[in-house]
Order: sequence, then C-alpha cells, then structure tokens
Amino acid sequence: MIVICAGLAACETTPRAGGITQAQVLKVVRDRHDSQDGHPELYAALRAGVTRRELENGRLFDGECALPDRAQPSGMRWHRVTVLVPAGLHLASGTEVEVSALRAAWPTPDGRTPERLHGVYRSGVSEKSTATAPATVFCQTPGSPPEQWRVKLRSPLPAWMFDFAEAGLRRLDALRESDLAAGRVLRVGCQLKVTDGSDWYVPVWLATAPDHLHLQVGHIVSLRVGAEQGSKDPGPQAEILARIGLETGRPGSSVARCG
Repeated sequence: MIVICAGLAACETTPRAGGITQAQVLKVVRDRHDSQDGHPELYAALRAGVTRRELENGRLFDGECALPDRAQPSGMRWHRVTVLVPAGLHLASGTEVEVSALRAAWPTPDGRTPERLHGVYRSGVSEKSTATAPATVFCQTPGSPPEQWRVKLRSPLPAWMFDFAEAGLRRLDALRESDLAAGRVLRVGCQLKVTDGSDWYVPVWLATAPDHLHLQVGHIVSLRVGAEQGSKDPGPQAEILARIGLETGRPGSSVARCG
C-alpha cells in the first residue's frame, strides 16, 4: 500500500479492522462454498489435514472430473478435487488417478455434492501429457464403486496459498449456520479512489447483519470493518451496523465510496 501510494498525488487507504465505513451489499451468501473468499481450492484439503510442508514438496495436486448433469448447459457438472500424492511419487499434469474417501470443507445447504472436494489417493490409472489426455475425465467409471472417483491431475498447488487459505477457512468457520440460512451473511465492498477519479481498489468483506435490517443487493450500509476477504487475517468478523440507503448500479459491483 505504501509503495503504491508514494507514486500518486493522493490516494485512499483500505479501512482498518474495527473502523467504521460505508459499504454496499454485493451478494447475499447462504452457502460457504459460494462465498468467493480466499482460496477455496485448498479448503477441503486443509480440512483433511494437509500441511504446508506437503505443499512445499509439491505433493498436493489440483484435479478435475465431470459428472453427467442434464441441468447444466454442457450436460456435465465439473468438480475440482485436490489429491495428496504419496511422497516420492512424481506425477505429470494430465495423469489420471483413482481417489476415495472424498470430503468437502463443509456440507452444502441442499445436500448436493460440492464443486470442490479432497480425495485420498488410491492408485494411478494412466500417465498422459496434457496434449494427449482426454478433454473430459468422468468422475465415476463403469464397474467402480460410487465412492471411488477418477480424477485428472492439473498441477501442484503452490505453497504460498497455504496461509491465505488457512485464514479464509477460519473466517468461514466463524460464520453461524443460522445467519447463513436467514440471509444475514452478506458480501459487501466499497470503492477506493485516486485523484484522477478512476477506480483503484475495492476491498471486500463478509459481514453479518442484524435480523431486522432485511438487506438486499444494492443496499448501502454502515460497516464495522473486519478481516478483509482474501487476506491472511482470520478475524475479526465484519459487522453491519445500519442501513443507509439503496443504490441501483450494476448488480455485484460496488458504487459506494469507502469512508
């Protein structure tokens, strides 16, 4: 922040935790999987006990597979699955592996299988370069038990994500199920501006609101600032204090100025 501001005639800084600012409701969050906070590709793996050292050793891979789903335009529903490969085993991107004991960071409110999961490595199926690997690998193959999936590995996940994901997991764990179900968890943000009037940065927070406010996307609110989304800060949680008004700008885009 200091380095960037030094090159500008003037700039606004991100509101600090505990301070009060105005912000705009960008989204009502009812499912932690849909929070857009931190690095969701790591949450299920951290819940399964994966460590920073294992990421540093290049053992945690991001993978993908698809399940048939007529409700989707493509006819398929894609899942991202992290896989911790055994120490000393070197696998290339595009390798297909079998995994079991699939788990998510949290259950979904409607009971569906979450998009992001972590699976326990069972065995390698084939090793192919990304150029020759099939475009689609189906999670479930004929003759295999439903709890055993086939996943195409993409690439190892970098260790620098670990601290950010660990903090994000703690922020999301702190949310109460009752607040999520009632629509009291909101994604809010505000605009920081530079002297030429151009957009510079939009800090975003997950905040809880009192039940009586009945907030919706577009509402301008008074916010007690907490840990910013995507940061290494696990807390405190942001809190909405009051409703100020309603803006009708582009949905999901903040037009409220910080401050």
